[in-house]
Amino acid sequence: MSAESFMWIAFGVAALLVAIALFFVLFRLRGTLGAVQELLDTTSDEMKETLPEVRQTIGNVNDITSGVNVGLRTAGKGAQAVGRTVSAAVHGAKVASQSLVRSFLGGS
Repeated sequence: MSAESFMWIAFGVAALLVAIALFFVLFRLRGTLGAVQELLDTTSDEMKETLPEVRQTIGNVNDITSGVNVGLRTAGKGAQAVGRTVSAAVHGAKVASQSLVRSFLGGS
């Protein structure tokens, strides 16, 4: 057997080993990609089922938020009215006390 024949045989065996290794790598990659595709399909289906519920929940949150805003506006207006009433009462008490002091001082 010549050196050239040995080189061709060695090259053929090396090519065969690389092909076998590549086959196993691609076979495992196919399994992994299949599992990933199944996971993505399941996730996509679940998202399609969940999305309407999420939209409905967002609508409910918007309704609640608008109700809270109305309540806060009403409470704010009520607090302003109470503040004006208290301010008027304080002013009335001040004027009454000044009048009372003047009547005592002037009446004596």
